[in-house]
Amino acid sequence: MDQSSTDKQLAEFAAKYRDDPYGFVMIAYPWGEPILPDGTYNPLGKRQGPEPWQKRLLTKLGKHVKENDQRITIGLEPLVWRSARSSGHGVGKSALVAWVIQWVMATRAMARGVITANTQKQLEDKTWPELAKWHKLFLFKRWFNWQATSYSSALVPEQERKNYMMTAMTVGEDNVEAFQGLHNAESTVLMVFDEASGIHPKIWEAAVGATTDGEVFFLAFGNPTQPTGEFADCFDKHSGMYDLEFVDSRDVSHTNKSALNDIITMYGADSDEARVRVYGQFPHQAFNEFIGKDLARDAQVRELHIDPAAALIMAVDVARYGGDEIVIAYRQGRDARTRKRLVFKGLSTVQLTKVIVREYQHHHPDAVVVEAPGGGDGVIDQLRENYHIKVFEFWPGAMSSKPEMYYRKRDEIWHLGKEWLVDQGCIDDDDEFFTQLTGLQYSYDRFEQKLKMESKELYKSRTGEHSPDRADAFMLTFAVNVVRRDIGLGWRAQRNQAQVEYDEFMF
Repeated sequence: MDQSSTDKQLAEFAAKYRDDPYGFVMIAYPWGEPILPDGTYNPLGKRQGPEPWQKRLLTKLGKHVKENDQRITIGLEPLVWRSARSSGHGVGKSALVAWVIQWVMATRAMARGVITANTQKQLEDKTWPELAKWHKLFLFKRWFNWQATSYSSALVPEQERKNYMMTAMTVGEDNVEAFQGLHNAESTVLMVFDEASGIHPKIWEAAVGATTDGEVFFLAFGNPTQPTGEFADCFDKHSGMYDLEFVDSRDVSHTNKSALNDIITMYGADSDEARVRVYGQFPHQAFNEFIGKDLARDAQVRELHIDPAAALIMAVDVARYGGDEIVIAYRQGRDARTRKRLVFKGLSTVQLTKVIVREYQHHHPDAVVVEAPGGGDGVIDQLRENYHIKVFEFWPGAMSSKPEMYYRKRDEIWHLGKEWLVDQGCIDDDDEFFTQLTGLQYSYDRFEQKLKMESKELYKSRTGEHSPDRADAFMLTFAVNVVRRDIGLGWRAQRNQAQVEYDEFMF
């Protein structure tokens, strides 16, 4: 039989598995044959097929294709496939990536896609070499070319191969064109994120833009190293959009169960080490996450006991331009829930000053704190000169009152805020505030062991979000220490409510 006849038969054979990726994987590789037909050793050995978790994903993917075919038949638009798998170590993620790539390429002419990972090393040392291993065993091997950064059709003219190709590349926040231009209305688009926890938010955002036409498959795999970020959001904030599964390393046949149990014994069954490396579960707290999610959630739901005699602090985080927010926050004793924060964008210092005065006259706070940088100094001057309101001027980079413990004043107030949360403080359920409060990271100088909080600029760059202004405004309420109202009651009864005397502050 000549090659063209063989290719025709293979094409008819592949077409049968267009909606059956699991069946395709079972016939495309020589499972259970220790020795290959050419007499060489089969690296699959006696393995009879995919692991159970791999089979479940492939089966669900096939069901999705069948359902989309039905939708198209009755005139409905096809749905995008989105899946995410969070796993412990060594479960076979890269093998599944290879199978999906080869299933799409063999059953869909002119398919395109991008396979990316958090680092070039991950692609070069794991993901792409794994594809090379399966390519050597592939029933349709002659149809495709494996190269260091691409997997393309060998049957189409060379000038057309870019339209029938999977590309391996790492992309940074300043290089997202690979996804922005990934449209394929007449065929299929495949996008795979390997070690998805470390992929920049802008890449996730760009990938969403590539799901607007054609048949689209998006798969994310990773070890759950960070409890926040886009990969974690797949299992939380965006869970309704994804097919999800947590994969325990102990449930995979080829993992070292003794070594995995050693991790559990060494660190504890509920430790973050066991959760991430064995169970495939997200950690309770990132290793450098300053305020854990559990701590913040407790503060959201615990019962609030209002103390009207506690000092009321009003704090203002100022931002004049761009996407950053102007935030006015309140705290009275253990209550940062009752008085809702105010959030603005684009106010001039004059406009903001008028808002602060209005709020001051309505709530009569015992102290007003305004962050000076970013236009705050102008607001402070107006409050003092035009309205005679005494304001505590806060400079985040100023020296801490405990320089042996904190690099600067901002680090100190964040630590005080965390202690307040531990000490039964109550906060509201604002999602954006929660994200910022639990998202900021920290470090300790390895010589002096001083606490250093992540700067606003680094937070914005790392997360792709705007400045953590809501969290910072809340923390500004810890910049002053004011005596209780019932202690200074006699003096307060005679004072002018438009003034605050700061000789009662203890710094």
